[in-house]
Amino acid sequence: MQNMHNLPGQITALFKQETIPSDALSIVEKVIAGLDDGSIRVVEKKDQIYEVNEWVKQAILLYFKLKGIEKLDSGSFYDKIPLKTFANSVNRIVPYSSCRYGSYIAPKVIVMAPSFVNIGAYVDSDVLIDSLVLVGSCAQIGKSVHIGAGTVIGGVLEPPNSKPVIIEDNAFIGGNCGIYEGVQIDQHAVIGAGCIITSKTPIVDINTGKEYFGHVPQNSVVVPGGRIKEVNGHKFILQSPIIIKMRDPQISAKLVLEESLREFIMV
Repeated sequence: MQNMHNLPGQITALFKQETIPSDALSIVEKVIAGLDDGSIRVVEKKDQIYEVNEWVKQAILLYFKLKGIEKLDSGSFYDKIPLKTFANSVNRIVPYSSCRYGSYIAPKVIVMAPSFVNIGAYVDSDVLIDSLVLVGSCAQIGKSVHIGAGTVIGGVLEPPNSKPVIIEDNAFIGGNCGIYEGVQIDQHAVIGAGCIITSKTPIVDINTGKEYFGHVPQNSVVVPGGRIKEVNGHKFILQSPIIIKMRDPQISAKLVLEESLREFIMV
């Protein structure tokens, strides 16, 4: 992309200005185009650490600010951001699903209806996004990930330096889950149906007693759980997903989840 090396400084300078110059949108649109084709990402992994490109989030926020509401080509819908277009059939985007311009959808991705992928999201190849799934703004989805029906992958746009939700390669997210607030799901992890995980949700490994916050370790098999807390003489069950075992990546996620639950219940 032409003058790519100048974009971070230009965007940061624009973001700090109270009055945005008339030519700002053309600069911002270069970033959004890069997000759309995958050449620019909100997050990059360097030395095994995910680093947020704050200037990219600033560009998205400027895009919302500078764009007016327009009628979309797809019908009687009005928005500031058009829908993404696909030039060939390397993806299956089922009717009544929507991917916003500025999201990257790699080849061999299936988006079942009705699902939605928001601006800034990056969805890598061979991903299945099942029905009624939301992939929020700036979420990062790795290769060969399964996202079950009814699941919400939360968006994290503000503040610009905040880490978005990251789902690494070969993870399996069951139906009706909620992954929010920059939570990171490491590769080959299995999240059972109905798990809600935020940055402050304790995730307890029942075999070691170790607690994790905002992070599910590689190969973990996680199911919904809870623990009792007493307040003023009253007992409450607070949500606390549990790691019941570690997965052998050679075994399918569905099979390992079924076997793990059967073993756990029989204990």
